[in-house]
Amino acid sequence: MNLTTTELANFSEFCKENNYYIPVESTESFLRYRILKKIDSLEDNLKYLFYLLPKDRESQNTLKSLIYRYFHYSLEESEENTFYMIEEYYKDNGNLFETLQEINLGNLSKVKKITNDLINNAIEVDFTRPVSDLYWLNQIKKSEKYKTFFNMFDLLDISNFSKLTNELNKRNMERLLDTSILEKIREERNKQKAAYEPSELEPRTELNETDFLFTNQQERQQLLEQTYQLGNKLAVKYKRFIKESSKGRLFFRRTIRKSLETGGAIQNIILKPKLRKKPKLTIVCDISGSMALNSLFGVTLLYGMINKFSSIKAYVFIDGITEITKALRSIKKNEIESIFSRWNEFVKSDGHSDYQKSFEELIELDETKNGTLIVIGDARNNYRNISQELISNLAEKYNKIFWINPEQKKYWNTGDSQMNKFEVINLRTVEVRNYKQLKKFIQELDFKKVLA
Repeated sequence: MNLTTTELANFSEFCKENNYYIPVESTESFLRYRILKKIDSLEDNLKYLFYLLPKDRESQNTLKSLIYRYFHYSLEESEENTFYMIEEYYKDNGNLFETLQEINLGNLSKVKKITNDLINNAIEVDFTRPVSDLYWLNQIKKSEKYKTFFNMFDLLDISNFSKLTNELNKRNMERLLDTSILEKIREERNKQKAAYEPSELEPRTELNETDFLFTNQQERQQLLEQTYQLGNKLAVKYKRFIKESSKGRLFFRRTIRKSLETGGAIQNIILKPKLRKKPKLTIVCDISGSMALNSLFGVTLLYGMINKFSSIKAYVFIDGITEITKALRSIKKNEIESIFSRWNEFVKSDGHSDYQKSFEELIELDETKNGTLIVIGDARNNYRNISQELISNLAEKYNKIFWINPEQKKYWNTGDSQMNKFEVINLRTVEVRNYKQLKKFIQELDFKKVLA
């Protein structure tokens, strides 16, 4: 049995329904490769399709599951580290040929050597920073050393017949190396964590002082519940402010006149009508890789707020803005994490943080005028530019801007962080890495002072 084009299209639609998207260019590459190599069996078709698509372990497992559910075929025994050798490797790049041959024989020492070189020399790494392992992987993938290594596949004089084999090998090598890098990153972070003596650390006897990123699952659930309650409290504070601000000042003459009806006793206070429009509150949360678990706490805070008050709007962003107000109102509290299973829906282009594009879209989409904006994000923009025009437009759009940054303050404005550009227009910028800091921010936020 072969994998027909119609069947492939049906499978692609099945994957889409299950929140896994197969790029059109990958499908085209697969079809061209299948024709050139005359791949006939369903088993070989599925193996090559699997090699071409996923680039990380999570995607691999998802695709394996979908293939099993749709085709009732298991890829568990497939050899993911097999490279198909072509004549051009031997002729034009002996080092590449030797590396791939060693991997085929089960020797991964060269992969480990390349991994160590990239981690130690490709970028400046500080594993104490509270960012995800994927953040460091992405930084390494953007380095010149990483790109130079994979240029070996691109600089060969490849025949048309070998072109897709080379492309397949390159993607397979990228997947293998990325997995090795992630494993090494986790190993190094664990070493640094274990290297500290208790006496060298600040005493953290209370859970509310623990960094969100260093909590276990049980602690996380407890803190998420408390974060939800903080969102409720913030919404209630906001609601009380609006209720009080909607009242006018005392109408003295009419109040006195009304008191004459009861012998001078003031029983009814007459207020002048107040025509001021209700202020609006917009909250946005960065859910990119560098935000790691902090995004979950951020969205939980959003959830706690919007379920208490209708004039609050909630957005998330990576490389473009997406409103999730209705989505949050339609789910239960224990389903908040399901928002992140739709990650692909929030990716607009390349999946890397783009504050410039995201805030440009926010200004256009958010109908709020002269409102208040609360941002939850680390302001790391993957070395993309943030224009002064955008900063000015944000300041003009919103009367007050509060910024919650989950990264340690000492790391602000280092590397690709551009916190300094936003700080000049923020009414307040705070470091919030744990529950205690978040609670303090909400307790100190006085809407009467900042929104009146």
